[in-house]
Amino acid sequence: MINSIEEVLIGMASDSSQHVREAALAAMDRVRAKRLVDRFRELLKKGTMEERVHVIHVAVEMADGEGIALLLEALYDQPEIIRGAAVRALLPFPTPVVLKVLWEILPKEKGFVLSNIIEVFGSSGRKELRPHIERYLRHPEAEVRAKAIIAVSRLADGTGLEKILAMREDKDEMIRAAVAEGLGNWTSSQP
Repeated sequence: MINSIEEVLIGMASDSSQHVREAALAAMDRVRAKRLVDRFRELLKKGTMEERVHVIHVAVEMADGEGIALLLEALYDQPEIIRGAAVRALLPFPTPVVLKVLWEILPKEKGFVLSNIIEVFGSSGRKELRPHIERYLRHPEAEVRAKAIIAVSRLADGTGLEKILAMREDKDEMIRAAVAEGLGNWTSSQP
């Protein structure tokens, strides 16, 4: 089947419309990447740091089940930098499966990996996550607190901003800036 798809795309790559040609070439890149999924998995396990980062970028470009599966695999048994990049790459894909996996790894993470997970939770639109994110408003790491502020602001209704407002005079400028950004995220459901 994949050979047939490639043949069709090759034909479409010479279409009279530039828009069609560009779409066909982009699709061909994704199809070729799918052929290499097993190789990418091997690189995630044994590749150099550069190769692993490349796999993260390719997985994002695939933007489908195989790409997301590669990103989820990159969350395990990887250096912190790779896990953090994989979480960040999952930001546009807050599906229930992705959120479940991130929830499972949440307790063992720290630093920028933890803050990236909180960011994904905040961008998910899942208001039921807000109480869980709020506990990170008092985290010892400023980056984690800042991401929690933004995440809570995205999931809060008008009455949920008190905890964020209480942090507006924090000693850390990153926290104060996050409060300002968070307040800018607030929307009222009333006219």
